[in-house]
Amino acid sequence: MMAETPSKYQTLFRGTLNVSIVLIGLASGIAQLAEIPTSIAQWVLTAVFLACLLYFVVRLWQLAFVVKIRQLRAELLNTTKDLALQRAGHQHYLDAIQRISDREKPLFSETLEVLVTVGADDDSDRIVEKRVTTPEPLVTHRTMRPIVPTDNDRLIRIDDIAFKTIRPVAGTITALPLEQTRLLRVWLIFDPAMTTPTEWQVEYRPKGLWRPLRERGWDQLVWEDRLPNASGTPSAFTRFEVTFSFPESDQPPSVKERQGYGRMSEPVRDPRGRWEVVWRDEKPAGRRYVWDLTQAVGGP
Repeated sequence: MMAETPSKYQTLFRGTLNVSIVLIGLASGIAQLAEIPTSIAQWVLTAVFLACLLYFVVRLWQLAFVVKIRQLRAELLNTTKDLALQRAGHQHYLDAIQRISDREKPLFSETLEVLVTVGADDDSDRIVEKRVTTPEPLVTHRTMRPIVPTDNDRLIRIDDIAFKTIRPVAGTITALPLEQTRLLRVWLIFDPAMTTPTEWQVEYRPKGLWRPLRERGWDQLVWEDRLPNASGTPSAFTRFEVTFSFPESDQPPSVKERQGYGRMSEPVRDPRGRWEVVWRDEKPAGRRYVWDLTQAVGGP
C-alpha cells in the first residue's frame, strides 16, 4: 500500500520547520564557538525565530492566494461554459420563433402611418409607426424590423434605439429582440390578444439614421412590404402612408418614390417651420418601396 501524498500545507509546514531548526542550530553553534555573550546570542536566536515565523506566514499566505486563484479560475471556466450552453439554447428558441414567424401568413389587415423625422443632428432622428390592426380573427404576436442605420457594421440592439410600444386602450405590448445585428428584428407579444380593430404604435430613435443625408444632401429609404395576407391578398396593408419631416431650411427638400408607386404631396411648412412631405399608397400590393430624399446641406 502506497503512503498518502502530503498536502502542500503539510509540505510547507515541514519545510519551514526544518529550515528553522537548521538556522537555530547553526546560530547556536556559531554563538558557542565564537563565545558570543549570552544576551546577544538570545537576541540573534529570537531574530532568527521571528524571521522563520515571518517566512512561514508569508509562504502560507502566498500558497492560500495561489489556491484561491486556481479555484476562481476553475469557477470562471465552469460559469463560462454554462453561459455558453445557455446562450446556445436561447438562440435555438429565437431561431425557432423566427422560422415560425416567417412561415405564418398574417391573420390581420391594417393601416400604417409612418412619421420619419430627419433631425438636425444624430440624436434627433426619430421614427413613429402608427397602426390600426383588424384581426382575422385573432392576433397574439408578430415580428417587425425597425428602420435602423445600415451604413456601418456595428450591432444594433433594441436598447440602442430607445424602442417603445404604445397601446392606448386596454392592453400591453411586450417587445423582445429576436435578432440584434445590422438588421434588428423585434418580437411583439400582445396581452390580451387582439380580437377587434386595435390602434397601437411603436416609437424609436435610430441615432445617426439620416447622418448621410445631412452630410451629402441625399439618401434613400427602403421598405419591404412582403406580408401576403392569409385571405390571398398581396399585402396585409389596406393603406400605407409615410410623412417625411425635414429640419427648417430656406430650400425645400424633395422626396420621390423610385418606381412611381403611390402619390406624393408638395413640400409644405408645418407650424414649427419644418418641411413636411406626405406620401401615400391607398392600394398596397406587396411592393418594395424605395424613396430618394434630398435636402440642403448645412442647415438653415
